[in-house]
Amino acid sequence: MIKYFNELTEKEFDQLVEQKKTWADIKEDYPQPSWCSYPDATAGLMGCWSLIYFRITSEDICKDCEYHIGVNK
Repeated sequence: MIKYFNELTEKEFDQLVEQKKTWADIKEDYPQPSWCSYPDATAGLMGCWSLIYFRITSEDICKDCEYHIGVNK
C-alpha cells in the first residue's frame, strides 16, 4: 500500500489514469480510508462518489455518513 485513496491528489490520480491503471489496481494500492465501511468505496462509479471525486479530504467530512465506522457503534 502506498497511501489511502483520499490522500491522492488529482494530479497523482491523473498520472495513474495515464498509466492505464484500472480501478482494481487503484483499490489495491490506494485503499479506502480506514474509517470507511462503504462496500468497495474505490470501485469507480460503483463506489463512493464523494471519495472518487476528491471531496473527502479528512475524516471529519465523513463523520455523519452512515458508512463511517464510528456512526453505527
